[in-house]
Amino acid sequence: MKISIVVPLYNEEAGIEKFHHLLKEALDENQYNHEIIYVNDGSTDNSLHVLNKIAKTDSHIKVVNFSRNFGKEYALSAGYDQAEGDMAISMDSDGQHPPKLISKFIDEWNSGSRVVVGIRKNSEKGVSKKLFAKLYYMVFNRLSGDKTIPGSTDYRLLDKQVIAELTKLKENNRITRGLIDWLGFKRSYIYFESPERIAGKATYSFRKLLMLAQNSIVSMSSTPLYLFGLLGTLITAVSLLLGLSVIIEQLILGDPLNWNFTGTAQLSILILFLIGLVLVSQGIISLYISQINLESKNRPNYVIDKENSIGIK
Repeated sequence: MKISIVVPLYNEEAGIEKFHHLLKEALDENQYNHEIIYVNDGSTDNSLHVLNKIAKTDSHIKVVNFSRNFGKEYALSAGYDQAEGDMAISMDSDGQHPPKLISKFIDEWNSGSRVVVGIRKNSEKGVSKKLFAKLYYMVFNRLSGDKTIPGSTDYRLLDKQVIAELTKLKENNRITRGLIDWLGFKRSYIYFESPERIAGKATYSFRKLLMLAQNSIVSMSSTPLYLFGLLGTLITAVSLLLGLSVIIEQLILGDPLNWNFTGTAQLSILILFLIGLVLVSQGIISLYISQINLESKNRPNYVIDKENSIGIK
């Protein structure tokens, strides 16, 4: 049995060595046959230099160096593409995915689970992130039809069969968690408390989280398109009833309720409301058109700087 550990990272030079020490300690304690695949996602600090220094002392390490920053989803894909183990475990390099839990993931795999997902028990810090996370999971689960558990992380194990199927999915706009959920397979969950970062600050800004949420919904569900079609039908019906009510109340009955709406005012309100609806609907449709445009270009998901990579295929 061979284990592949996939670690995407971006500007983590301050904590890489300590993380690697903790990871090796957990792997060697159980004498796992392993490989560690570090994917440097275009770091602008000395992360690559630190990785190369570590690789010189450990033959189990592969270093995949991107030509620029492509994003975490593509870094994960590159790591899976390079994995040669019977399963791959992806984890962050900041220490918030405790390496000591690897043995629990392996136990679940030995029990028959093909996908094992790490679920963080302690919630996001900050009121805005907590509310955003809660809203995201509620909306995503409703729209996609999937049941993603709140607190799900990229600390997860994939069997080699799952990885083989995952690499067949060629979407450019990749949401790895959503694709794994779509594939199915027997799964189980590991709940854990996330410790503090080893060093530095989180590089995943609120803006990036917002973009991830948008891409998750658009790439994994077409429900918003149908929702706005339904909303348009509903508003048309309500507008028709309201128009009939105004005609009957003012023109036929002589305005006994003293609504006193002029024809111009009624028409202006209706037109403005419908224009707003059309603009919102066009905005939603444009998101899907942008995804079609991206997919039609058929560009590679990432580019590897092979000259500065180590041990890759």
